Amino acid sequence: MEEWIKNFEPQTKEELLALDAATTLNDLENLAFYISYAKKYPEYLIRRTLAIVKDIPDVKIKKSRGALFNYLMQKHGREYSQ
Repeated sequence: MEEWIKNFEPQTKEELLALDAATTLNDLENLAFYISYAKKYPEYLIRRTLAIVKDIPDVKIKKSRGALFNYLMQKHGREYSQ
Protein backbone atom coordinates (compact mmCIF):
# COMPACT_ATOMS: atom_id res chain seq x y z
CA MET A 1 0.00 0.00 0.00
CA GLU A 2 1.28 3.45 -0.87
CA GLU A 3 2.54 5.68 1.93
CA TRP A 4 0.07 8.52 1.24
CA ILE A 5 -2.85 6.14 1.78
CA LYS A 6 -1.54 5.04 5.19
CA ASN A 7 -1.32 8.67 6.32
CA PHE A 8 -4.47 9.90 4.55
CA GLU A 9 -6.68 12.22 6.58
CA PRO A 10 -9.84 13.43 4.81
CA GLN A 11 -10.10 17.18 4.38
CA THR A 12 -13.47 17.33 2.61
CA LYS A 13 -16.82 15.58 2.76
CA GLU A 14 -16.02 13.86 -0.54
CA GLU A 15 -12.71 12.53 0.78
CA LEU A 16 -14.44 11.22 3.91
CA LEU A 17 -17.07 9.48 1.77
CA ALA A 18 -14.34 7.98 -0.42
CA LEU A 19 -12.44 6.71 2.61
CA ASP A 20 -15.63 5.18 3.98
CA ALA A 21 -16.31 3.42 0.66
CA ALA A 22 -12.75 2.13 0.32
CA THR A 23 -12.74 0.89 3.91
CA THR A 24 -16.16 -0.73 3.59
CA LEU A 25 -15.06 -2.57 0.45
CA ASN A 26 -11.64 -3.42 1.91
CA ASP A 27 -10.04 -1.68 -1.07
CA LEU A 28 -7.83 1.09 0.33
CA GLU A 29 -5.28 0.55 -2.47
CA ASN A 30 -7.80 2.19 -4.82
CA LEU A 31 -8.64 5.17 -2.61
CA ALA A 32 -7.89 7.63 -5.43
CA PHE A 33 -10.57 5.90 -7.53
CA TYR A 34 -13.14 6.32 -4.75
CA ILE A 35 -12.17 9.97 -4.31
CA SER A 36 -12.79 10.59 -8.02
CA TYR A 37 -16.23 8.96 -7.77
CA ALA A 38 -17.09 10.94 -4.63
CA LYS A 39 -16.32 14.16 -6.51
CA LYS A 40 -18.30 13.07 -9.56
CA TYR A 41 -21.46 11.51 -8.10
CA PRO A 42 -23.85 12.48 -5.30
CA GLU A 43 -23.46 10.86 -1.90
CA TYR A 44 -26.85 9.11 -2.02
CA LEU A 45 -25.88 7.26 -5.22
CA ILE A 46 -22.57 6.09 -3.77
CA ARG A 47 -24.15 5.01 -0.47
CA ARG A 48 -26.99 3.20 -2.24
CA THR A 49 -24.51 1.33 -4.41
CA LEU A 50 -22.35 0.50 -1.38
CA ALA A 51 -25.39 -0.94 0.39
CA ILE A 52 -26.21 -3.13 -2.61
CA VAL A 53 -22.63 -4.41 -2.85
CA LYS A 54 -22.40 -5.09 0.91
CA ASP A 55 -25.57 -7.19 0.83
CA ILE A 56 -24.34 -9.59 -1.85
CA PRO A 57 -22.92 -12.84 -0.45
CA ASP A 58 -19.20 -13.50 -1.04
CA VAL A 59 -19.92 -16.63 -3.10
CA LYS A 60 -21.83 -14.57 -5.67
CA ILE A 61 -18.99 -12.09 -6.26
CA LYS A 62 -16.75 -13.13 -9.15
CA LYS A 63 -13.87 -10.65 -8.85
CA SER A 64 -14.07 -8.36 -5.84
CA ARG A 65 -16.51 -6.07 -4.08
CA GLY A 66 -14.54 -3.12 -5.43
CA ALA A 67 -14.93 -4.37 -9.00
CA LEU A 68 -18.65 -4.91 -8.46
CA PHE A 69 -18.98 -1.43 -6.98
CA ASN A 70 -17.20 0.03 -10.00
CA TYR A 71 -19.49 -1.85 -12.41
CA LEU A 72 -22.65 -0.76 -10.61
CA MET A 73 -21.48 2.85 -10.28
CA GLN A 74 -20.81 2.99 -14.00
CA LYS A 75 -24.26 1.56 -14.67
CA HIS A 76 -26.02 3.86 -12.19
CA GLY A 77 -23.82 6.78 -13.17
CA ARG A 78 -25.02 6.58 -16.77
CA GLU A 79 -28.60 6.63 -15.52
CA TYR A 80 -27.80 9.56 -13.21
CA SER A 81 -26.24 11.68 -15.93
CA GLN A 82 -29.09 11.21 -18.44
